[in-house]
Amino acid sequence: MSEAIPSEVTRPAPEAGRRTLGVLALVGIFFFTVSGGPFGLEASLSSAGPGMTVSMIVLVPVVFGVPNALVAAELSAAIPVDGGYYHWTKIALGRGAAFVFGAWNSIGSVLNLALYPILLVDYLGTWVPGIARGKGLVVVDLFHGGFVVDLHWIVTVALVLPMAYLNYRGSKAVSEYSVGMMLLILAPFAVLTVLGIWHAVGNGINVLSPFMVPGQSLHSSVAGALSVIVWLYLGFDGPSTVLGEVADAHRTYTRALIVSVPLIVAAYLLPTIAAIGSGLHRGSPGDWVQGDFVVVGDALGGLPLKVLISVGSALSLVGLFMAILLTSTRVPRALAADGYLPRWMARDSRRFNTPVGALLASTTVVVVLSAVDFSSILRATVLLMLASILLEFVAFLVLRWRYPQMHRPVRVPGGWPGAVLVVVLPAAMIVYLVWSTAVDEAVTFGTSLTVAVLAVILYPLCRRFVKGDRPDAEIDSSRFELGPDRFAGFGTRKAGL
Repeated sequence: MSEAIPSEVTRPAPEAGRRTLGVLALVGIFFFTVSGGPFGLEASLSSAGPGMTVSMIVLVPVVFGVPNALVAAELSAAIPVDGGYYHWTKIALGRGAAFVFGAWNSIGSVLNLALYPILLVDYLGTWVPGIARGKGLVVVDLFHGGFVVDLHWIVTVALVLPMAYLNYRGSKAVSEYSVGMMLLILAPFAVLTVLGIWHAVGNGINVLSPFMVPGQSLHSSVAGALSVIVWLYLGFDGPSTVLGEVADAHRTYTRALIVSVPLIVAAYLLPTIAAIGSGLHRGSPGDWVQGDFVVVGDALGGLPLKVLISVGSALSLVGLFMAILLTSTRVPRALAADGYLPRWMARDSRRFNTPVGALLASTTVVVVLSAVDFSSILRATVLLMLASILLEFVAFLVLRWRYPQMHRPVRVPGGWPGAVLVVVLPAAMIVYLVWSTAVDEAVTFGTSLTVAVLAVILYPLCRRFVKGDRPDAEIDSSRFELGPDRFAGFGTRKAGL
């Protein structure tokens, strides 16, 4: 190891987990941190049109998803430690940038996380009306429905706790359930794809027509599709946070990515083509609503396919919650280990070697948010997570320049032109999304900006009043080699300081 390596990574620390995850297990985690199935694409069909939606499902992974995955693959293979992108950012840009990244990512993740059990109970409420929000056994109702403790909340908590327990048992337990649920979700959509395409061909249905919602501008159509589809492709870097628990990390991660990227694209593209090909809302794409994949299943395959897709939607929400909870808890755990959060949040389970402190904190926040109407804040978390991805891209380029001899088992091809290109394309898409949100949804943009600035302000406060003189946590440096630091000749400035 070079003498310029930051002191906080030069001494190995105990492993955060056992390295037991293989390729298939990691594919299951990838599937749910990124996708979970095509549910949600109905919003793009209604806001952007069939042709635009299909085009963006293909274009966004090329411009955004695959570049993000390539960056994550290079950095994950080079620095395969628990906490993933938090430590990449810290080594490249220093503690302040890592704190801001960790804050943006953690806030965005936990708010996004709270969505899934709420949606799951909302879905169950269509079958059991008594558990709908505000309908039965209302215990507390504050702020005109802004905070409601009722039967809906009780059922939500009852579902959250066993899912949190599986996370407590570790990544292997979560991944085993993820693979099974992935197969159960994809199977009925494979049937739907065959029936839908057969119906489209037999009835001469053009799945790209109309290309946009009639009367809509090109900007509105593009922005409408991107606002949904970029969100559906977020998460390719998420599994990097559990690489301390992956066997043969760089090879396993790369192989899992090679399988996961086309699998996720196909899981979005083929059912969407089939849904359009079913003829539902033909000529009036603005009528698509959440849950219409179930309607398509009923139309094409009758009650059996309708039930299977309904069960799949519920399993999708369960899988998304468990996988995102698994990957998101490693970042606040790293922040706590570095002293920026209370010490108990850095505590690991002695039995399962899982971040039980961060898991307890995240679960508690989800339980509280389950009683809150926070839809406007939730929409803003997408921009917050996109901002953290931009910071990750900056760290990627800085590491390329700062540590040119770093051991990189996986490398974005094309030298510096390739490295720049793989960052510029998704960055341009993110900037466009931010601009369109600022123009079209000022409240959402303002909320995102406020939270982002708050994280920056919190850094000096947490460093002075929470961290104090506590040293940064040690991480296992035996699994990576940084090489010489270009900054080594600039006085005392070193990586991570």
